[in-house]
Amino acid sequence: MATKPLAAILPQNKQTQNPTTIEQEKQIEEVLSYPILLSDRVDEVVKEAESFKFECLEVGKKVGNLCQMLRAAVRLSTSTTVGISFYDCPLRRIATEVSKNLEISLALLKKCKRRSKLYLHHQQIKNEV
Repeated sequence: MATKPLAAILPQNKQTQNPTTIEQEKQIEEVLSYPILLSDRVDEVVKEAESFKFECLEVGKKVGNLCQMLRAAVRLSTSTTVGISFYDCPLRRIATEVSKNLEISLALLKKCKRRSKLYLHHQQIKNEV
């Protein structure tokens, strides 16, 4: 029975691999860094919001809890010992979904900030007339 040489089975370079394989090679810290940065930006925008303050604060609290969980996941993944393997595929999927939702939240919270400026400007014009 003839077997193929090992070099024929393995890919020669990374260009022949599909994008998902290259994506999986990223460290989990890199994958989780984007949602953590987004959650920090959401926290800054919540502090600047002037309209719908209560709702913005509620979103800010939930994002703060989420950020703590993401940071704990990074600590867990980096502190695994040599004998214990860390299966990070579900965590990558969660990070992708969390990033999408944080981007939506950030866009919504930015609208609350802008709307307040428009409202104040409109009130100034109304008072001047």
